[in-house]
Amino acid sequence: MKRIPQYQPDEFNTILNLDWAGKAMQKKGLNEFFIEPLQVLSEAKTPSQPHRKTVNDFVFIKRGFLEKMVCSDTFTVQENMIILLPPYKIRTFIKNTPDIEGFYCHFSDDFIAEGPGLKYLQDILSYAEIKNNPTLYLDDQHEKRIFLILKQMESLYITSDSMELVRLYLFTVLGEIRHFIEKLPKEYLSANETVVLKFRRLITSRIQNLHAVKEYADLLNVSPNHLNKTIKKATGKTASEIIIEALVMEARALLSLPQYTVSEVAVALGIDDASYFSRLFKKHTGLSPSDYKKKIDLSW
Repeated sequence: MKRIPQYQPDEFNTILNLDWAGKAMQKKGLNEFFIEPLQVLSEAKTPSQPHRKTVNDFVFIKRGFLEKMVCSDTFTVQENMIILLPPYKIRTFIKNTPDIEGFYCHFSDDFIAEGPGLKYLQDILSYAEIKNNPTLYLDDQHEKRIFLILKQMESLYITSDSMELVRLYLFTVLGEIRHFIEKLPKEYLSANETVVLKFRRLITSRIQNLHAVKEYADLLNVSPNHLNKTIKKATGKTASEIIIEALVMEARALLSLPQYTVSEVAVALGIDDASYFSRLFKKHTGLSPSDYKKKIDLSW
């Protein structure tokens, strides 16, 4: 059984009930690269259900704003900002303004494997992970250059049969973002901040079968008490609260899939007692799993 819904680019129209690809849907390599003006979001149905993608993606905002939830944190992306996310990071598209302008772009690791792009991307993602924030507010110089490059890249993507020049433009965009980050104050993690970062990584990869603070503490070689204090100081929430948030998000996504029963969702999340799962879900959402599934069916 699947976990959180995981989409390849040619399946993205199901996320927002929107054909992201439009006239470019027929282009070869859609699962490797795609770029589209954000005006297409005026027809989107929001909010989306929590999901994962198999590609890196970023949104560049020239006008207006959008809101996106990444794991359990909500980010507002406004004018002159970029949000860049790696594959498999849980994301939920919440809403956008009707006047939104900018670009959406996705690309696979393979698409940028030859050349400097992958190194640029890794540096950008490492910075975002340390900050626990995938957004960047660009200065005027970088914003103008990136916008012009994206305009040219989108034009080439539509009109050219060759992707080589598009790939070079993407390298340039990633290089511009990396150059902007290099100008920012350096971030250094303390021992406690390193624990928080590793805890967040473990939550992402192990939430389906690890639900106890002690299990995560053992993997991090710290005591449960130390882990709780460290997480509370850094986030304002206990380690247990963050675990439950992640578990409920996984549950929301799985319950949105009509082919799975409540009991099957509970099992997929490593919970053998369906009654306990129902009580847990209702406590943190205000709805029973069955009522949540009905609500999703009616809204879509």
